[in-house]
Amino acid sequence: MALLVTLFLALAALAVPIAYWLGRNTAPVPPVPAAELAERDAFIEQLRELAWQHRDIAPELSTIIIDEITTRHRQLPGGPNA
Repeated sequence: MALLVTLFLALAALAVPIAYWLGRNTAPVPPVPAAELAERDAFIEQLRELAWQHRDIAPELSTIIIDEITTRHRQLPGGPNA
């Protein structure tokens, strides 16, 4: 019986921090203000345009950079596909 109580207390001692951690990690992300999203999107577009303008220096690298920028931009909160 003492072993059962000890086992229960050990499981409870582990469950509380895990539940707390899960609760903090699943909290909703606060919305990003529209002005910050617009500034971020303008910066990303500027990077994409810079890579395109200098594609004659390293065409393969420029293509990789543009693809990476586009992929990451789509994954951002408030991005084109959000």
